[in-house]
Amino acid sequence: MEGEGQRLDAFAAAALPTLLPSRTRARKEAKAGRLLLDGAPAAPSAFLQAGQQLTLLPPPPPARPAISIDIPVLYIDPFFAAVHKPPGLLTNGNRHRTLERALPGVIPPSDAPDALPAPLVVHRLDRPTSGLVLVARTRRAQVSLGRQLEERTLEKLYRAIVCGPLKGAGEVTTPIDGRAARTLWRAVSHTPSLKHGWLTVVALHPETGRTHQLRRHLAGLGHPILGDLQHAPEAQLRGKGLFLFAAEVRLVHPITGAPLHIVAPDPPKFAALLKREARRHARVSDSRHTPEASSGQEGPTP
Repeated sequence: MEGEGQRLDAFAAAALPTLLPSRTRARKEAKAGRLLLDGAPAAPSAFLQAGQQLTLLPPPPPARPAISIDIPVLYIDPFFAAVHKPPGLLTNGNRHRTLERALPGVIPPSDAPDALPAPLVVHRLDRPTSGLVLVARTRRAQVSLGRQLEERTLEKLYRAIVCGPLKGAGEVTTPIDGRAARTLWRAVSHTPSLKHGWLTVVALHPETGRTHQLRRHLAGLGHPILGDLQHAPEAQLRGKGLFLFAAEVRLVHPITGAPLHIVAPDPPKFAALLKREARRHARVSDSRHTPEASSGQEGPTP
């Protein structure tokens, strides 16, 4: 970093004159925890060293009234949390009902010096997709989690039920909207279905983050995700929603650096659907010519 030996407030005002037009403004941003050195809040009087990284965080959005929605908290510490977003709920945005507006009712402000005024989601899930969402409680955690997402060192794993007997494991690399995209998939279990022949539970690892990537890749593979009305009308299941959820996250703790593995429980509708489909199939099938109906079996014979 140029400016070695200078005070933080003096260098920041000189380096970012449009955003920090004076040393007074730079001091104010530093005291508010929005001016970071190497990802951590720093005093305006701190003297700079060679190689340090300066970051100016944007001001937090204006506070909005919280709404009351039951949001399960899967993990929480003073710096960040992981919650389970219900299906049908927007992650954030200008709508009245969003996950972010419900969070202050379930996650109190942190006691850390750089606490955010309200919990802040650091990534999104599509509206019909349920599951695990990470939430920053401090500015330093916000920066670290955002960097892990950007550098793809944070691993997100999903689970879905797809139509048809998908077997084994593989990858899909079909570009999406002209951009490279890659999804790894692995079949977990199979259940016979009167309507679809078979239903397959799959584990999914998107190595890129394109719009509707998992839904589009599985539909292109010929095994659309059950309930995906947008990309596969033949996969509709009226009134049951989309059978896709964010199941696991592997990351490095934004403050301690310790590895973390956070897991969300399967939505109850997954097991209920598979049990119902197996039961219906068994009632009308000749057991002498049908594989045993069980979601834990190896799957359909070729």
